[in-house]
This record gives sequence, C-alpha cells and structure tokens, in this order.
Amino acid sequence: MSLLRPSLDPDSSKAGQSQSSWAVQLAAIGCLAAYLHMLMWRTEAPDMHYYLQPWFAHIVRYGPVGAFAHPFSDYTPTYLYLLAAASVFHANVDAISLIKLLSVAGTAFAALAVSDLIGAAGGQRRYATLLFILPSVTINAALLGQCDALWAGACVFAISSMIRERPVSSLAWCGLAIGLKLQAIFIAPLIIGALLGRRAPLWQWLVPGAVFWALMVPAWFAGWPAWRLAMVYPSQLGSYNYPGSLANPWIFATVFAPDGAKQYYWVGIAAALVASLAIAAMAASAVRKPKAMLMVALLCSLALPFLLPKMHERYFFLADVIALAAAVACRQKAVTLVALAVQAASFLSLLTYMYFETWAVPTMIGALFAATAVPVAFVLATRSGATLPTFRTRAVSPRLASAERTAA
Repeated sequence: MSLLRPSLDPDSSKAGQSQSSWAVQLAAIGCLAAYLHMLMWRTEAPDMHYYLQPWFAHIVRYGPVGAFAHPFSDYTPTYLYLLAAASVFHANVDAISLIKLLSVAGTAFAALAVSDLIGAAGGQRRYATLLFILPSVTINAALLGQCDALWAGACVFAISSMIRERPVSSLAWCGLAIGLKLQAIFIAPLIIGALLGRRAPLWQWLVPGAVFWALMVPAWFAGWPAWRLAMVYPSQLGSYNYPGSLANPWIFATVFAPDGAKQYYWVGIAAALVASLAIAAMAASAVRKPKAMLMVALLCSLALPFLLPKMHERYFFLADVIALAAAVACRQKAVTLVALAVQAASFLSLLTYMYFETWAVPTMIGALFAATAVPVAFVLATRSGATLPTFRTRAVSPRLASAERTAA
C-alpha cells in the first residue's frame, strides 16, 4: 500500500515553495519596472534635447559610418557606435524611444554584471533583477536616456573578474569602461591595489590602455582626428565650471560660494588621492577575500565622487549599483543601510537636477546621507578582512634589553 501513497519529501516541498515564491517576486519586480519606465518614458530631459537628440540626428543625416568623419560629440566614440547601430531603426521608431531603449539595454547589461558580482561574492544572483526598479537606475534610463549603466556594468564585470582571479579579463573590462566614460576611474584604486596584491606582470598593466585605444581606432579610420580623440576627456574636465551638483560637500560651495571655492579644489583632489592610496592598500590585502573585495569596491565607488569637486548629479551611479550587489550578497543590516543611504544621496541629487535646478536643498540633504555612508562603508570593509598597512618598530627581546641595562 505504501507504494500507492504520494511521496512527502520535506526538502522537495520547500524547494517548490521557494520556486513559487520567487516567481511571484519576479512578476512583482517586472510589473513595477514596466510601470516606472512607462511613467517616465515620454519625458524629454534637458540633456536629451541639447545633446543626445542632436547627436542622433547627425548620425541619421550622415549615416552610421559617415557620421564619424568629423567630431560631433563631446563623448568618446564608444557609446556613439551603439547610438549609430540604433539609428538603423530610425524610420520605424522615434529618436527619443531609440535612445532610451539603448539605455534600458544598458540596464540589462548592468544587471548581468551585478548578477556575476553577487555570484562571485557567494550571494543569490537572481536578485540582480532588483536593478530594474532601483530609483536612480530607472531614472537614468527611462527618464534621462543616459548611458551610465554601460560603463558601470563594465566596471562591475571588472570587479567580479578580479574577485574570480581573472585579472586579464578584469583589465579588459576596465579598458571598455574607460572607453565609455572617464568616471570609470572611480574603481582605479581597487584595481591597482589588486594588481599589486597579485604582483601582476608589467604587460597586464598595459591591457586597459590597449583596449581603450582599440575602441578609438574605428572612429579614427572614419576620419575623426586622432588628436581630437585624445583630447575628449581633457576637454570634458574643463567644461564644468562650478563646484558640483552631486550630494557631496561641494554642493554647499555651489550654493553659497561658487567662485571662492575654486581656489580650494586642490583640497578635494588631495583628499581623494589620500583615500585612493588607502583603498589601494586595502584592496591589496583583500585580493583573495571575495566579500572584502566587494566592500572595498563599494567604498571606492562612494568615497572618490564624495571627495572630488566638480561632480555631476549622476556620479553616485556606480556606488548605487555596487551597493545593491553588496546588500544582496552580504545580507547584513549595516550593508543594507549603506545601500539605502547611497540611493537616497543619488536620488536627491537627481531630484534637484530634474525639478528644482538652483534650489539645491534636496541635494544638500543627500550629502548628509552620503557623509554617513562613507565611514560606515570603511568600517564594513575593514571588518570584512581588508586592512590598512601597519608600521611597527622592531621589538627588543626582554633578555637583550636586560643585558643592555646591565652593561650600561
């Protein structure tokens, strides 16, 4: 008779309940993501009007290849290649939708990167789908149509590759990230520290530069002058003339003393250099500790834009993405609170940009959240196993010390 009874396996029952629960969660994430994207889709942000649409129109006019015969953007051509590929569909889809669809594709790419990072740190990869409903990420794609998810995703792949002990792959991702946006240097201290900790051979240090210049070659062949390609990032550095619009200490200078603050930019740059050295040392010590590397990555992506002047309102984007990965992988209350604080700082910066412009009170409130998150992220990194170098004097044995006193 027992053969006729259904098998009651507790483990299989729990697995079934877990799968059912995840299906419900995934459906909820999907519905919320669709709603948020639809809500913002038809909005035309200022950057869309003044930059992205004119670039797209130039590509449509001259063709996906001919458009690169001369410079038409203050971006490096890597993102513009993708924009040129999207322009093939301009006869069937309007320009704003194509640009935003490319941004949503960037979100999907970043979600794959976050999934890989969570897996490298021992967490549940499926919760990377939360990226599609993270406020700053949704705003970046569905409202602003920006490409930050692309360079951030490349940075995240670089971090996870380094954790998985694939330094060449990591450095190639770094080259791609720098080819998309200069803000990829926010993870430079982590990568440099990891290379030092692994005692990487010299040729590996050359990989990011090689990948970057390989990405520039197609535009050069099409007619874009090599000198102009080399000067894209230096030109960007000189085009932003006020202390910053990000939720960091420089927002107070923007509001109260924009001109006087310029002579003190060196303070922020010096502080960022000191922080970079400390983070590199921590990464070198944690290079074989996945969760410690993840926490150092979070600290790195948060501390540098917090300290540096002339940061835009979107420059906590990488920290937003890594904070989500850290919260999912670590499942600690303190890590989750840091992730929430980073998201609050990022969202309030974007809120000011979108709706308040010169009334920067939301961003100043966000700066307080960021100021709380930075030291907590440092403490979490040290508790995870990342250490700063210590300088100890040579100890003198008691017997030798006693003999020295006797002789004296």
